[in-house]
Amino acid sequence: MIGILVDYLMGPLGRALESAYLRNALPASLLLLTWMGVVCWGLRGVIRLRQQLRGWVLELLPEHDLADPETPQRLLQALEPRWQAAAARVHYMPTRHGLWIRRTTPEALRAEVGFTAEGLARLLLRLAPLSQSQPVAGSGKPRQPLRPLRPAGAASRSRR
Repeated sequence: MIGILVDYLMGPLGRALESAYLRNALPASLLLLTWMGVVCWGLRGVIRLRQQLRGWVLELLPEHDLADPETPQRLLQALEPRWQAAAARVHYMPTRHGLWIRRTTPEALRAEVGFTAEGLARLLLRLAPLSQSQPVAGSGKPRQPLRPLRPAGAASRSRR
């Protein structure tokens, strides 16, 4: 019954594509596997740069005042030589929607990794130890601590 419904919803083009895939499953699967490998290869450099950036910020974090609104800009200036050296090793990055790869440009790589003043400010918010005594910048109200994200497993559902 469900098979008939799915077959009806696919239409003639969907049925033709399904039968073509079933007749040529090995070449189609190899093509998909190659595509996934290329996309993962392009994403690898961006992921490594994000990890390096996080490590660099953690390394320099004790030297900077988090309450100062100029901290992200100062970190950006302090990390620029390291960034130039690390970014020169990344040659490909994912496209906007992540379906293929393209050659990197310095501006696109900065935006993708978050090596901008806004990106570093977001990273500092995630890395900084938050307490209720720290006010939110400009509001004078205490900051609410962030809850750690946990998957909703059976144990957490039973506590509800």
